[in-house]
Amino acid sequence: MDFKAFEIGGVSVVILVLGIVEASKRWGLKGWGLQALGFGLGFVLVGVSAAIGADLIPAVAVPWIKIVILGLGGALAANGLFDFAKKALLKL
Repeated sequence: MDFKAFEIGGVSVVILVLGIVEASKRWGLKGWGLQALGFGLGFVLVGVSAAIGADLIPAVAVPWIKIVILGLGGALAANGLFDFAKKALLKL
């Protein structure tokens, strides 16, 4: 299996979906909404990744898609780092 099909711009789609679903839990989404969000995001993002790999998306759009994905990944990473630092500082 080619795991390149599960990344966009070097960002793992699986990790991105997990991060978005986890953040959505903190924002109050529950139950079936979380499952629908995870399924929908996984379907769309893996589909976009496969479409990029098969050259089905115009070359001019690909850098913009990668910018959005990298931005989401960075935002989720920063949010996770903030939560980690907050918990670590409270233990001191």
